[in-house]
Amino acid sequence: MRVARNVFGKPKLKERTTSDILIRLLVITFLAVSAYTLFIRMEYKWDLFSAQTGLKFLARFIRFDQVPPKMMLDMVGRLLNTIILGVLTTLIGAFVGLVFGLLGARNLTNPKVSNVVKGIASFVRAVPTIIWVLIFVAGYGLTATTAVVGMAFHSFAFFVKSYAESFEEVDRGTIEALKATGANWFQIVFGAVIPSALTKLISWIALRSEINFTVAVVIGPAVGVPGTIGTMINNAARAGNYEVQGFGIILVFITAFLMEIVVTRLRQNSIVSNH
Repeated sequence: MRVARNVFGKPKLKERTTSDILIRLLVITFLAVSAYTLFIRMEYKWDLFSAQTGLKFLARFIRFDQVPPKMMLDMVGRLLNTIILGVLTTLIGAFVGLVFGLLGARNLTNPKVSNVVKGIASFVRAVPTIIWVLIFVAGYGLTATTAVVGMAFHSFAFFVKSYAESFEEVDRGTIEALKATGANWFQIVFGAVIPSALTKLISWIALRSEINFTVAVVIGPAVGVPGTIGTMINNAARAGNYEVQGFGIILVFITAFLMEIVVTRLRQNSIVSNH
């Protein structure tokens, strides 16, 4: 049997398919467009760049000792508000997503219902979070409540997809055995499906909390949500208070880093418990 080899003389592990060719073409096109935009279309005003100004900015950026204690406490309070905003959004999305995630799982409901639920979730998920926030802000004004509702829309769609997939991975034999004993839908869900997927559900909640915290930070200056650390960082940058800006960014970095550690631990525990 003759083994197909590539141009370097090494054996081909698999033949190229149409999908492989399309993916390569998309990647090459993306790289070509990016290179054209970066090196040809974009104009860089290097004559306005000053190394001295940059060094001065960096020197002030890390001078946290010049940030007034009252300002530090205020910024920590804004950070807590941002965390609460992200957590509240996650909890709302997780609760609503749980209901529709059960309806979206093909092993728990009618395939037509599953397709409709997943289709709606896909549409909601395709629209960026900031667009949902802007829609609700335009309709009901700029408040923390409209920000939460707008962010919860995208979270809901995220949880519908992730929960439905987690429920569909539950052993079908367990579900069939419960049906054979006369268990109803609610007994199957709360007696077998949710307990079996509980570790994954917690992992998804932790992951989405990290995402929503990042979104809450970015939405602050982008939309102008009051009481968030992102808005405070943006205001400090506009006023030239680089010490306050640097302190706020460090707070955000530390919080995001700690969340990343928690999410990683939970996902590792999820993998271990499933094996």
